[in-house]
Amino acid sequence: MTLRIGLLGAARVATYAMIDAAKHVEGVTVAGIAARDGERARAYADEHGIPLSFEGYEAIIASPEIDAIYNALPPSLHAQWSIAAVEAGKPVLCEKPFALSIADVEAMQGAEARTGQLIMEAQHSHYHPLSARMREVMQSAMLGALESFSASFVAPLGLPHDDLRNIGAVGGGALWDLGVYPAYWIRSATGEEPIVLSATQRMNDRGADMYTEAQLQLPSGARGTLVCDMEAKDFGVWFKAVGARGSMEVVNPLSPQRMHKFTLTLDGETHEEEFAHRPTYVFQLETFRDAVVNGAPVPTRGSDSLATIRLLDAIRTAAMTR
Repeated sequence: MTLRIGLLGAARVATYAMIDAAKHVEGVTVAGIAARDGERARAYADEHGIPLSFEGYEAIIASPEIDAIYNALPPSLHAQWSIAAVEAGKPVLCEKPFALSIADVEAMQGAEARTGQLIMEAQHSHYHPLSARMREVMQSAMLGALESFSASFVAPLGLPHDDLRNIGAVGGGALWDLGVYPAYWIRSATGEEPIVLSATQRMNDRGADMYTEAQLQLPSGARGTLVCDMEAKDFGVWFKAVGARGSMEVVNPLSPQRMHKFTLTLDGETHEEEFAHRPTYVFQLETFRDAVVNGAPVPTRGSDSLATIRLLDAIRTAAMTR
């Protein structure tokens, strides 16, 4: 069986997260693309060698020539169209952030339960071996009692004023666009749900945060920070943790296929570890395929996605009430 995937939205992210990844995953093909503008869909299909194009999202969801959906629409549309897809019998791989409210994620969970169809969150970095090693180190008490942690995603995006990522109402801003990653790494690596102590944001004139910083505490007691910045001078992505026995520092847990540095210090001895340079998106797509075809388990869905959105929502609330 070849899983025929349809793309919702002629988005840039789909080119590397789905189209390129599918070239390296057996039993998967990108069979169609839908956009509100039919001409745009046809042009995108022609550019990327996709057989089918559709005008309107309803058409691709209803098509018998499509087995599953990749939802790369703006975040404000994730819930609506993911729910529509599973109600039409099509499992979904949905981009981040999963949705923009707790209520929307709960509605997506309800649709999964009602239809028996999967809505998987595209937390691609989770499926890379480097992330598995982060979880192993953090959750095995290898570092001893955890004392502090930090996670950051800062980048000089230089976006035009009318870019969707600059518009808060559709899910733009540093926290939704970048902060969803460090929020997830903290949750996933530690295996704990952080409590927000305080947060600050710097907003633009379109209701989107350009910078967010949050002070967090884990139930076990360790304190840490989360930082995301869309106007940084340099690119920086990392996760750091310090415990009683040592520390772990990970440079670029986001896309280790490009470059990464994993440094572990235990009892005064430091060494580095190297991981596969195979793309995170390939690992992710294999997981989605196996879940749809064989019912394999998916960690990034349902209650896990809800916990990430609860954390992001708590950070926003803390910043607004400051």
